[in-house]
Amino acid sequence: MLWSLIHTERQRLYDQTRSLTAEQWQSPALVGSWTLEQTIAHLAAGAEQSIAAWLRSVIAARFDFELHKERGVVTRLGASPAETLARYERAIRNRRRAAGPLMAGLGEVLIHGEEIRRPVGIPDEVPAQTAAATLQWFARHDFTEYSRSRAQGLRLIADDAATEIGEGAQVRGRALPLLVALSGRPVLPGELQGPGAAVLIDRGGADWKPQRDRARRL
Repeated sequence: MLWSLIHTERQRLYDQTRSLTAEQWQSPALVGSWTLEQTIAHLAAGAEQSIAAWLRSVIAARFDFELHKERGVVTRLGASPAETLARYERAIRNRRRAAGPLMAGLGEVLIHGEEIRRPVGIPDEVPAQTAAATLQWFARHDFTEYSRSRAQGLRLIADDAATEIGEGAQVRGRALPLLVALSGRPVLPGELQGPGAAVLIDRGGADWKPQRDRARRL
């Protein structure tokens, strides 16, 4: 079931981006320093690598995960954005991913997909139930993101999927924007509503850390 969802969302992203121009592919992604092309190359890397290959890459990078990711991107960039996208297309049906829970692999496609779609105004079209199931998992786990920590003290209400998670100040919106915010990415004004919306948005950004993590660093 999860592999079917991953393949569907990989394919959706390909179908939605195949008409982008070379200039659009060089636009900055939603967050970070990557372009849209580099972000799709990162997703190609995730879809191509077996867990064993992923581990070898991490070890070769001396557990510097940023270096590991950058190397994965560089080796999958084509001579043109069209060539990079074609490489991603060839990997869509692979049953490969980075080490970790399979639900995290679905989240990777959805979140990085939004990093590509949002800067160029592509509607996501992700089914609400797919986004909601991923949201529920991320709200309960700090895996590669501090998503569980960001959800602390908040009640997330996905209006499009009849899903409510947690206790506290309410944050309402569609499931996918809630997931985007929970991963620390920015959302559009008005996408999230309720007394807890500002709290969740303030917990965004790559530099945000939960209080317990900050305390350990002091």
